[in-house]
Amino acid sequence: MRRIKELCLVTVICLSFAGLTACGSSKAGEATESEANIEETVDTTTEADVEESEDTVSEETAPKAGEVKELSEGDKAPDFTAKLADGTEFKLSDHNNEVVLLNFFASWCPPCMGEMPAFEKLKNDNIEGLSIICVDCMEDKETVDQLIKDEGYTFPIAYDEDGAIEMLYPTEGIPYTLVIKNGTIEKIYLGADNADAQYAEYKGAIDECLK
Repeated sequence: MRRIKELCLVTVICLSFAGLTACGSSKAGEATESEANIEETVDTTTEADVEESEDTVSEETAPKAGEVKELSEGDKAPDFTAKLADGTEFKLSDHNNEVVLLNFFASWCPPCMGEMPAFEKLKNDNIEGLSIICVDCMEDKETVDQLIKDEGYTFPIAYDEDGAIEMLYPTEGIPYTLVIKNGTIEKIYLGADNADAQYAEYKGAIDECLK
């Protein structure tokens, strides 16, 4: 979760698409030779070969020991208790009757910092039934306190110095934001645009949940 991921997602998708296209552009002669090889392989394949192949596929697709599954929309949001910078505590399950906007960020992450004004604006909207909490990812308390002082943030910010909360919400990058209603994940956002765009996106999702 320590990698910054914004336009990188598009790059990965584009590169993957390019690779698929290249694999599908064989010459006619090569295709014919390939078809012949496939036919020969089919003719000589035994039942034992098929069983061995199925075992291999099963082993490759089976979850590895210790592998952590990323959360999906519709999943139950893992409960946690966090210490906030203002000295209070936030326990997610205490807000099951509300909509919770949960964000993971770090001060070294430009996209994270770019969308922070969106959370400040949402906090100032005083939306009834909404709780906002932004969890700093594994930075020390002094760094978080200084950031709040420098930027003047007034929305709730939680410490997660040991990464305990972060481990409950595994992801490929930050900023990582979830809209939670009645303890269930309704929306997941990975990456961020500018603050105005993110405000509109989050506000729309929140309004939908509060209907």
